Amino acid sequence: MDQTQNRVVCLIPHYNNPQGLVRSLASFGRDEQVDVLVVDDGSTRAPVDERAAREAFVAQGALRFLHLPQNRGIEHALNSGLSWIEARGYELIARLDCGDTNVPDRFARQVAYLDVHPKVMLLGGAASMVDQTGTEQFVLCHPTAHAAITRAMRRNSAFIHPAVMFRSAALARTGHYPLDAPAAEDYALFWSFVLHFEVANLPDVLIHYELDPGGISLSKRQRQIKSRLALQWQHKDASAAAWLGMARSALMLALPYQLVFKLKSQLRRGKGA
Repeated sequence: MDQTQNRVVCLIPHYNNPQGLVRSLASFGRDEQVDVLVVDDGSTRAPVDERAAREAFVAQGALRFLHLPQNRGIEHALNSGLSWIEARGYELIARLDCGDTNVPDRFARQVAYLDVHPKVMLLGGAASMVDQTGTEQFVLCHPTAHAAITRAMRRNSAFIHPAVMFRSAALARTGHYPLDAPAAEDYALFWSFVLHFEVANLPDVLIHYELDPGGISLSKRQRQIKSRLALQWQHKDASAAAWLGMARSALMLALPYQLVFKLKSQLRRGKGA
């Protein structure tokens, strides 16, 4: 490990979204001790603006870029980033997506928790779900303790992908993001963490997650739900939660995404009222 680098590196995949990347990088608090690796997945229409990105990033760390020669999809971009990170000996790996933003002390909170709980290998948190104007629609929280997370995983992922931090040493057991779960690579990887290690979520809001009800294509959404169903079947048990989770996913295949988005937003706002 380079003695000048931080313990933590944040992995951000990028594809034709330089403005979102700048917005994300600007959200890193000035006192945060974190390096950042941006993996550009073969952008051609709107490549990374490295100058603007460096001007936006003011945390106590290094900002580096890995440019892939062609677009192969987020799973390959993330795995290229993990290989780069492992080769350099980082202890902790965090995630963020272009357009999403951190609360100012997000990384310090997660590191502090992991230092006190050395057996926890994967740590997530809550997210403020905002529309494209930045207005909060609802707060998404998941169970915080391992047993409750395991139960919730039978329904859907119990982690918000861009809010997680995990120990790089765990990858020797879990492997990288699977390539056989299209659009659900995070759910698949998190199942490996849940099965092999102790995991947790903070109740705190760690990120602002930008919702875009028109941003996911029908074909990608269908691939995602089919991958989720396959993972739910693979990890099913005799519990009602497992079978209800699969039934819910099957129903989601038949419903328009805009309707699902609207219903979820209304239900979650109601719970928070």
